[in-house]
Order: sequence, then structure tokens, then C-alpha cells
Amino acid sequence: MIKIENLRLVTEWDKTFPKSDFVNHEKVIFPNRYGITLAADLYTER
Repeated sequence: MIKIENLRLVTEWDKTFPKSDFVNHEKVIFPNRYGITLAADLYTER
């Protein structure tokens, strides 16, 4: 059974590059096939 960890993700912009109005940004959490919980930034175009 894969268990997802409880991670605290920040909601403010924490990147070194400026935020763009042409890109949507969201933080995602998912378990990989080894059961390790990964946190990542997902960028999609608007």
C-alpha cells in the first residue's frame, strides 16, 4: 500500500525568477512507484 506523506507546501511565490501572467503555476504531490512522496511545481500555459 502506498502512503502519501503530509507535506506543508508554501502558497507564496518562492522562485528566483519572476512570475509570469502567461503561465499557470500549481504545486502538486504524488507518490512514485517506490512509495516515495514527491512534491513538484506544475507549469501550464494560460
